[in-house]
Amino acid sequence: MDRTLFDILNHVNEGIIITDDQLNIIFWNTQMEFLTNIKQEEAIGFNLYVKLPNINKNYFRESINSVIEKDYKYFFSSSIHEGLISDTREVNVRVNGFEIDNSKYVIIECIDVTNQILRINQLKKYSNELYLLNKQLREKEKEIEKLAYYDHLTGLANRTLFYNMADKFLEEAKRNGSKLGLMFIDIDHFKRINDMYGHKVGDQVLVEVANLLGKSTRKYDIISRHGGDEFLILLPNIKHYSNYRIVASRISNANRKIIVSENVEVHISLSIGVSFYPKDGNTINELISKADKAMYCAKNRGGNGCIQYLAR
Repeated sequence: MDRTLFDILNHVNEGIIITDDQLNIIFWNTQMEFLTNIKQEEAIGFNLYVKLPNINKNYFRESINSVIEKDYKYFFSSSIHEGLISDTREVNVRVNGFEIDNSKYVIIECIDVTNQILRINQLKKYSNELYLLNKQLREKEKEIEKLAYYDHLTGLANRTLFYNMADKFLEEAKRNGSKLGLMFIDIDHFKRINDMYGHKVGDQVLVEVANLLGKSTRKYDIISRHGGDEFLILLPNIKHYSNYRIVASRISNANRKIIVSENVEVHISLSIGVSFYPKDGNTINELISKADKAMYCAKNRGGNGCIQYLAR
């Protein structure tokens, strides 16, 4: 073959192997020396499979035969076929055949993609790190949102979230001409519980009351810890003012016994006041104020009861 062509191929930035139809190596360029640490003089004249035993596999031999006999072309990706040419570099392999003066030859191009693979892996790593960072940021945002809108002890809506949602339901009630109920709930003798058993038990009582209210209300009712031992429940879309009694009855019939320790139980009682839009007020603050007054009426009657606000 032309010596000038060989000289040119020695300067190509990819490994080039040329064999005859018996797979004896007749050309091995300098880039192949770099990829394999095998010198030209150590490769030329030897069989391809002797110098590159890693390619001596059934699928590769069949491919080579198809190149010689049928003029097929093949490409072997380093990501799928690792270590065909080098154990230390990532090399894509392209196999073609050609013919000169009725003699058939095989040309094997070995493209070093190590740097590209490294960059791709770095990008994957950076993408994974970015994904994890975004995930952490989303989790932090949820934590911040929870701190901003939910009571840290009971997990109920705090005042900010309650007012946001209550205002929306109130506007909807005004548009639709529907009724809205509001329950103001206070734990009877809560100070006595704190003084007798300590604030840890007091916190336990608050959590249990929050759970009790959650189980006693409808899924679209809004429950909020208003502060201290006070809770609010918003009852949207009630058809009749008397509908609040269904929720009040569930609260009254709920188990109010809390096990403090093996020998100590705390029995909870609740005083509840109820007000309604539109008959008791046009703003959430008016409804809270009226329900608060009704709740104190319940307390003055001994507690453990529910009273609807009545204008005097």
